[in-house]
Amino acid sequence: MHIFEVDYVTTLPKSGNAPSLTISGDENKTFLVGFYEYGVGLISSGYCKTNQTIYSESRQWYTEWFIRVEDEEGEVVHQEFFDIRNKKVFIKMDAYALGDNIAWIPYVELFRKKHNCTVICSTFHNYLFIQDYPEILFVEPNTVINNIYIQYYIGASNDGNTIYSPFKVNEIPLQKVASSILGLDFEEINPRLFSTKKTLSIAKKYVTLSEFGSTENKSWGYKNGWQEVVDFLVKKGYNVVVISKEKTSLVNVIDLSGNIELKSRITDIQHAEFHLGVSSGLSWLAWSLGKHVFMISDVTPIWHEFQSNISRICANELESVDYNAEGQTKPREVIKKILEMGF
Repeated sequence: MHIFEVDYVTTLPKSGNAPSLTISGDENKTFLVGFYEYGVGLISSGYCKTNQTIYSESRQWYTEWFIRVEDEEGEVVHQEFFDIRNKKVFIKMDAYALGDNIAWIPYVELFRKKHNCTVICSTFHNYLFIQDYPEILFVEPNTVINNIYIQYYIGASNDGNTIYSPFKVNEIPLQKVASSILGLDFEEINPRLFSTKKTLSIAKKYVTLSEFGSTENKSWGYKNGWQEVVDFLVKKGYNVVVISKEKTSLVNVIDLSGNIELKSRITDIQHAEFHLGVSSGLSWLAWSLGKHVFMISDVTPIWHEFQSNISRICANELESVDYNAEGQTKPREVIKKILEMGF
């Protein structure tokens, strides 16, 4: 007699060590194991002997698996259908960037609702999500959870490894990274964070501004461009509050730049008239707080970030993220956008 044990929990998402099948028993035999996507066809297959384990080595992202085992005579001796309903699922945010985590969290919730399963989730910014997603069980990164049915990693990969992700992050909308890995139809979802009571931090009418993204190549390269836009806003009667982590050299601003906790940034953004920035986590944060975002990004396609409640200014027509794009948005184009929106 042989025992066939399937394990859907991947611990090596780049190489796809799940699902796996372990065959145990007293009689030495060789079995043909097929890993199928139900309703689609064979994904991978191989031979496995008694008291050995075979790995699919095909994909760590959501798949409706069907596993079939044949003995040496070609007789089907075991088959198993993937069924996630009412199971415990561990979803790991495999990226530290603030924008990535904000972009992806609503799909974790959608996954939970669709499959009626218990979702455990680790992010690098749990404190942002705990209150607004009370049905998700949040744990810290690198936490080991036992007795789960399956585990997924959501990460921003560009190496073309289709085991890890079906798409390169630079070639699709950022939110589609999460929807594709979790097997969901893609539609833009705003997480609408922070249902807590808001406390006013700055009395006068103001806008928030951040010049920097997670990497230097996301910055706006037009010389003195930010200062020209700041001077325009000040003449319009706005205070300009700089909230970037990196120190600013802009003048005529309220300088709140520096390594300040995000809770303070949230309060500042909540009461701003709008947010002005690049393709960055603070822009995603402002969007999640319901603020209109003016985004200057000459290196990302207009479809890469969120599409609602945003005015995109881009000097290049891009098919994918291109940090070497040469065109530079001019300050007058930013000012024109702001005026067109009635601010």
